This record gives sequence, structure tokens and C-alpha cells, in this order.
Amino acid sequence: MENIELKNLMELLPGERSYGDYVNAANALKNLPIETTKKPILKIAILRNFTVEPLMSVLECEINAMGFLPEILICDFDSIVPETLNPESNLYKFNPDFIIVLNWLETISPILTTRFLSQTKDVALDEVDRVRQYLQDICKNIRKYSSAPVLMNNFPPPVETTLGVLDSQLPDQHSSTIIHLNQQLIVDSKETSDVYLIDFARIFSAIGVYNSIDSRHWHMARAPLTQKALLNIGLEISKIFKALRGKAKKCLVLDCDNTLWGGIVGEDGIEGIKIGSTFPGSGFLALQEEILNLHDRGVILALCSKNNEADVLKVLREHPEMLIKESHLATWQINWDDKATNIRRIAEELNIGLDSFVFVDDSDFEVNLIREQIPQVTTLHLKGNTSEYRSVLSRGGYFDALTFTAEDRRKNAMYGETRVRKQLESSSSSIEEYLEKLGIEVKVGNPNLIDIPRCSQLTQKTNQFNLTTRRYSEGQIKEFSLSNDSDVYCVRVKDKIADMGLVGVAIVRYEKDEAEIDSFLLSCRAIGRGVETALLSHIAEKAAKSHHVKK
Repeated sequence: MENIELKNLMELLPGERSYGDYVNAANALKNLPIETTKKPILKIAILRNFTVEPLMSVLECEINAMGFLPEILICDFDSIVPETLNPESNLYKFNPDFIIVLNWLETISPILTTRFLSQTKDVALDEVDRVRQYLQDICKNIRKYSSAPVLMNNFPPPVETTLGVLDSQLPDQHSSTIIHLNQQLIVDSKETSDVYLIDFARIFSAIGVYNSIDSRHWHMARAPLTQKALLNIGLEISKIFKALRGKAKKCLVLDCDNTLWGGIVGEDGIEGIKIGSTFPGSGFLALQEEILNLHDRGVILALCSKNNEADVLKVLREHPEMLIKESHLATWQINWDDKATNIRRIAEELNIGLDSFVFVDDSDFEVNLIREQIPQVTTLHLKGNTSEYRSVLSRGGYFDALTFTAEDRRKNAMYGETRVRKQLESSSSSIEEYLEKLGIEVKVGNPNLIDIPRCSQLTQKTNQFNLTTRRYSEGQIKEFSLSNDSDVYCVRVKDKIADMGLVGVAIVRYEKDEAEIDSFLLSCRAIGRGVETALLSHIAEKAAKSHHVKK
């Protein structure tokens, strides 16, 4: 059963949604019978020292939109330490998939908030260390009894500094001390596995501190967050969930006319389209800058345009202001066929799922066509002021990940190499001849510390050839690697065309004389070349030799 309120909400751009929209959609979700949702449960436990209940509407909608049914435990008010210390607490009995720890700095440290000016510099620095240790202890306590990823907030800048305008003129004062604390929290988060920061400081800076804090509700109900802050914090948390649960997008499919540039190249010609340093062309140039940022992060770029291919390629090759070139694109479909058909062609060529796509277009018709015919594809409708186009693409965090590897930097180049391999395959009379021409070298081994982020990323992002689709964080991969009851294997592949890097992962669990393959996955770029057979053979050989598993 489809929830219309949620569907309509998610078709809005993040900047168009209101907190009230989330409340209405969340209320509608509560009226749906559980048996009709057909979604796996995602269990979230929240520890807090301030009122967080108003945040639930945003989280519930975002988790539902991810394809999960949220089950949320909000632990007792200001019970963070006892909940994490007690192995029989409600927190651990709940067995959450994620643990969110939300602290309001004024509650845990008046010295760093309301009483800063009355302290010496040394006292303030000691207090920073005390707060850091308090938060580290919470994370270490959790790790004794749970392997669930932990999300913990950093702290927003003070609303009103104790020295007023003088604060920003001097070092080691109120604002700079909070900045120092937040910088240290980044370092501290790496000391315990799978701890991720919810960036309150950036969120409050983006929407404005005065727009983020509700002093009246803070004093009345210990509920300091405005609706605008709640909405943005909920979105930030959902981005982390998506990254860890394999829901981040992989491919950005772009229209051309009135999307990458202003005007219609088939009518205006290359000299008549609008792109450059002056408005309105500057808006399109800024959008291209953001697209290139995504390219450099490993997002696959493709074009889908109703146009003459020669006209579009001429713009890419010859227009002096164009930032996006042919070399940045993994593929394109530039013709007069409908865009739903063309996007399916792109998915088939790249061998990735349609739910990995974000499609950007200025046309109501084209956006609605994709929403109707390929609802798995996320659509972004560019409309209104072109100066907002860049933020439309960046604000949703559609491609956000929690790792960044060498393979990400080369992602689009790798798809270009795949095209060369396909050309080689088409010229071969048999698969054996094709593989011989490729000269594939496969290396299977155990991951080192440098490989762990990539192994985790593959479990989170690989969908096409992932036999169990279990998602694991870096900390969980490390646990499997160190345990005597499991093994982790990674696969590296290279051929005569290029080094493909680390493209596969397998996790094997052992019990007595039996081995269970917990996870077995390969990047779509490595499928069909015998790599999976080599990996499986290695698993069987090692299981028999090291763990006496019967073949």
C-alpha cells in the first residue's frame, strides 16, 4: 500500500519541504497497517539529555522513504551514562541497528556555555578535555555491549558570546573554544570504531543560530530546537543512515538544454547558449562546478538529452566556458527517444540498478515521465532562479558516503575502460578468447587496514552482484577480520587495459566443521570474467585447510 503523503513529500526538493509536511506524512504512516508495508525493520535507539521527541516525524518519514520500517526507542531523559554502563539496560535489550547520542552542551558544561567568561584559559581547556573524555567514555561503554554504529552530535557556536564583538578579535575566546572542541571530536570519533558525527555546527551555521534555537521551549520543556533545525538535523541523520545501508546513489544523469546551459543548442546554436561568469549563465556554470565535485568524489556522470548528438558534443568540445567535457562522462544517450527508455539503456550499459540513479531535468514533462515509468529513479526538477540550481543538487546529499577511496577517484575513468573491454569482447569469438585477450590477473587475500574502508564501502554500495546484501561498517569488517570464527577476503583485479583495484569482498563464518558464506559480492565492473569463480575456489581451499571444513 503506497502512502500518498510520503510520496508527495519525497517528490519535493529538500529545500521545499516543511516540518509540517513531515508531521502530516508521519501521521499518515501511523495509520497504515504494519502488515501492508512489507519493509524490513530498522531499529534506532536514542540517548539524549534534551527533548528530542519532535525529531521523530522527520526520522520516521526519511527511514520509510529509504525502504525500512522504523522502530525507535527513546531512552529516559538524561540517562545516557547509566543506559550505556548497564548490560541489562533497555538500550541493549532493544538490540538497535543504530544508536544516536544527542547532548546539549549547556547541560553537560555550563563552563563552556553560560559561564565561560568567569573561567581562566586553563580551566576552559581542562573543561574541553573533560567533555571529550565524557563523550569518549560513552562510546567505549557502548562498544562493550553493542557493535551498532553510533551517531553523536558536535556543538553549535554560542548564540551570544560572552565578550560580544570582542570575542572574534581575540584567540582562545568563547567561539574559538567551541570550534577547538569540535575539531577534537573529529579526532576522538576515530578512536572508537563506527562513531559518526552529526554536524550541528554546520547545520546551525547554514540556517542561522537564531533560526535554530528556541529559547522559550528550552526553558519550558528542555526542547531547544526549532522546527527548521529539527528538519535539517533529521535530514543529516538520514544521510548517514543511507550511506551505511547502501542507499546512497551512484549515477547522476543530466539533461542538457536549460540544465547544463541556458537555451536550446539546436535552436540557439553553440554561440547562443547561456553559460559563463555573468547571470544567468553563471548559475549554470555553478551547477557544472558542483557536478564536477561529484565526479571527483566518484559519482558516475551520464547525459540523457533529446537532441542531435553532434550539437551536444560540439558544445562539450568547443564551448570555452563548458567545464564538463566528454572525458568526465561514463556514457550518454543523446537522441530523440523517450528519456525513460534512454535511462534504462544507461543502466544496462553501466550494469547498475535504476535505484542508483538521480535524474536532473528542467522539464515538468520529463521529470513526471520518469517518476511514473521508473519510480526507482530519484528525480530533481530544476525550476525558478538558476542561481539556486547548485544548491538543489548539493543539498539533498544523494551521493553522500562515509568513505572516500582511490577507486572513487577513478570511477568515471573505469567506466571508460569498461567500454574498451566491451569492444574487445565483441571482437572475440568466444568467452575464452576474450579472457585470454584481457590477460586478467586476480589476487585474493585478507584486507589490511588500508583496505578496510573500501571493503566496507563495497558492502554498503554494491547491489547488482551481492548475494546477501548485508551492509557492514568499517568497525564490523575489522571485527570479522580479527575474529577466529570468521575470515574476510578481498579481491584485486587487473588486466591489459587497466588496474581495476579492489573489486570484491567475501566474509566467511565458521562453526565447528562448517563454513557459511555470510557475504559474497563483486563490483559490477568485474562480473563475468571468472573472478567470482576464483574467489569461491580460494574460500573453499582456505576453509578446508585452515578450519578443517569438509569440501
